[in-house]
Amino acid sequence: MKNKISILLFLTINLISCQERYKNESIFLGEYNENEAKIFKIDTDSIVFLDKQSLTQENQLNPVDFFKFLTDKNLYFIAEGDEPYWKLKLNSSNLYFVKFDSIKEEHISCEIYYDNQSGFNIMFKSIDNRVFGLIRRVDSRLEPNRACSIAVTENYLVYEAFITIENVLYKGCATIDKE
Repeated sequence: MKNKISILLFLTINLISCQERYKNESIFLGEYNENEAKIFKIDTDSIVFLDKQSLTQENQLNPVDFFKFLTDKNLYFIAEGDEPYWKLKLNSSNLYFVKFDSIKEEHISCEIYYDNQSGFNIMFKSIDNRVFGLIRRVDSRLEPNRACSIAVTENYLVYEAFITIENVLYKGCATIDKE
């Protein structure tokens, strides 16, 4: 019985938390290569790749606090997909979207919704209801074969992105970066 309670408590903590915070004031940005993780170092305001083995997790941020942190540090979710190639940038209130066949980046005001009960899901929609989207975390530690990867990068990303614009669905992978 004690083990069942411990497992339930662990799962509950995992569901309401989303993003790893490491010692030395750094935050995981959702991207891995062979041996390193993409990290935002708070003290230097820089993005670096560090050896995964050298990182010690301190705690996790819930989705609301994590998104506030991203906005404060001028970081964006950057998502890309192919067939056709597309790219989006998302912060707390703005979405920037561009398709390969378009030279113009479209700016879309949006609202963000957090799903605290099913893990890390960020849903967004445009103010005019013509754009809907979801960024969700795939736990690559629990399901290594589920890490998101596309031809645009050789790295593994832990976020999947889905966006529907005027009834066209775009699917891809996302990381966090400055841009």
